[in-house]
Amino acid sequence: MPLRARGFWAALVAAVIFCSAPAGAAAPAGGAVRFTTSDGVVLAGTVFGDGSAGVVLAHMFPTDQTSWQPFARQLAAEGYRALAFDFRGFGRSGGSRRVDEIDLDVRAAAVYLRSQGARRIVLVGASMGGTASIKAATPGGVDALIAISSPMRFRGLNVSETELGRLTMPSLWIASERDSVTPAMRAMHAAAGGRKTLHVYSGSAHGTYIFDSAHGPDLTGRILVFIARAVPPR
Repeated sequence: MPLRARGFWAALVAAVIFCSAPAGAAAPAGGAVRFTTSDGVVLAGTVFGDGSAGVVLAHMFPTDQTSWQPFARQLAAEGYRALAFDFRGFGRSGGSRRVDEIDLDVRAAAVYLRSQGARRIVLVGASMGGTASIKAATPGGVDALIAISSPMRFRGLNVSETELGRLTMPSLWIASERDSVTPAMRAMHAAAGGRKTLHVYSGSAHGTYIFDSAHGPDLTGRILVFIARAVPPR
């Protein structure tokens, strides 16, 4: 990406944060929560913020919710209610590591946020978390979707073209050009229904590791602007 464009996004996100938060104000503190999936698995998560727009943050393999917590704090500062959680068998969650069932975990996270007052829901997932978020979004009831470096198939968790065609919400697809999953990301973006955007960064950074790369400020700004346009905080 040209340096001028990268600088634009970094400046834009800085302006958004400056205008929306009082001087010296810290992001709302996180609170540990537990919630149960439809098949009875108890999951552990942390909620940041108390807005009426909820954002589910789904981690990649083999990390846990802590990989999303810095960004969750930024979302809280912007007026969102963000939930970073551990998939079944990961972190502090119960159950076994059944990756082929983790879309149920994303759905449970969205249900939990709605039970706590969130009226609109955004699903954001990195790598397998993005794959699970895509599957969780297909029944409907989701207002926006973001997938970062997500495979179409991973350890029994598979996304079909039929499911992609059922997507109706705005979606953002993020990848790195030398990442092995990028061909799958391009194919899923092409097959997805609804209003959709694909952005491919240079390099090979995968999932939430893109935040730690030179593209981190641009990625942060791009996601915040996309969410604000799709689901403004209220």
